[in-house]
Amino acid sequence: MNGSITANMTVELPKADMRADLAALTEERVMQALASLLTAGAGEVTFRALANASRVPERTLYRYYPNRDQLFGAFWTWLNDRLGMPPPPSSPDELIAGITRIFAAFSADAPLIRAMLHDPQGRATRLAHSEARRKRLRTALEPVLEPLAAAERKRLVAAIQALISAAGWETMQDYCQLTSQEAAETAQWAVAALIAAAKDRAAARPAKRKKA
Repeated sequence: MNGSITANMTVELPKADMRADLAALTEERVMQALASLLTAGAGEVTFRALANASRVPERTLYRYYPNRDQLFGAFWTWLNDRLGMPPPPSSPDELIAGITRIFAAFSADAPLIRAMLHDPQGRATRLAHSEARRKRLRTALEPVLEPLAAAERKRLVAAIQALISAAGWETMQDYCQLTSQEAAETAQWAVAALIAAAKDRAAARPAKRKKA
């Protein structure tokens, strides 16, 4: 062949790679179909409806997702990747700065975010991940929370979680007639004020005496 490569040569991928590629394509098709059903307000999403929308056989759906909790859990991960959510903040300043990006992500896919807020299974999925979100907030706010009493820590984390959530984003737009950018700026202002107040409250307390 004098070092040349014939035109009809093909490269065969390992079967494991082909199966992985097929699985990824199937999962993406299912997630996109689920997003479309939720956005359309089609009511309760059944596996049969999802099979019809995705053109993936119902038995295959059950092989990937044995129940609705696993289906919507996978969808939650897919949705966050699709939205391009910022990484978990590591400090109060990073937390405040990231709010603009979070609200921009909500606005970029607003119909789907609103559907997840009001769909019963979407609500259940968000609630299932709520403690994980609070844990990330506690990590970012650790220097602020440390000198506070337990009840004050709980209140501060709860208030900030509500302000920067999709529900907070929706409420400020629908009930306060704010744009998404204005809502983000309002949330940033409120979170900064809460953090500053918590710091002032801790600083005003008498220092604890060290034991002899």
